[in-house]
Amino acid sequence: MSAGQGAARPGWTRRAAGSSVLLFFVLSGGLWLGSVLSWQLDQPEFVVVLLALAAFFPLGWLAVGMRTRPVWALQVRQEPTRVADAVREAIRDRNPMPASPADVGRGGLFRGCNPIFRVAEPLCFIGIFRSPVDASTTVLLIPRSPDRVSLDRLRTTIGARLVPQA
Repeated sequence: MSAGQGAARPGWTRRAAGSSVLLFFVLSGGLWLGSVLSWQLDQPEFVVVLLALAAFFPLGWLAVGMRTRPVWALQVRQEPTRVADAVREAIRDRNPMPASPADVGRGGLFRGCNPIFRVAEPLCFIGIFRSPVDASTTVLLIPRSPDRVSLDRLRTTIGARLVPQA
């Protein structure tokens, strides 16, 4: 094994949508609160059931949410205009169209992204986000297509343009 193979390289990471994480906390808190109320009402059977559900159900729900509605992120240390140009060049043959946060859905994840692209094949949305805290720019990709092979090729194409090869 060469030295370059073991080193961690910057690349795409799978992240959870904020709504999935928020629902995780709401489910956890609700089930724990239900178990406390059951304890106060002297219902030990419900306490055990609710505690067992609180231990596994919210975590399973979060895992299913990450699997079925993934958010892919690629963080690079470049200017947003250079990143946007590189992404536009990488997806040029896929006919990208400009989009707005409202086109994505509620637009919460893409709030602050400029520009946002809509790619028809495979159907996905790509946003460029400049962090106000540090000098990094993040490329967000939300797939709407079940075609994983095509999405993997698209992520590889974008990553090859943005991440320098060692």
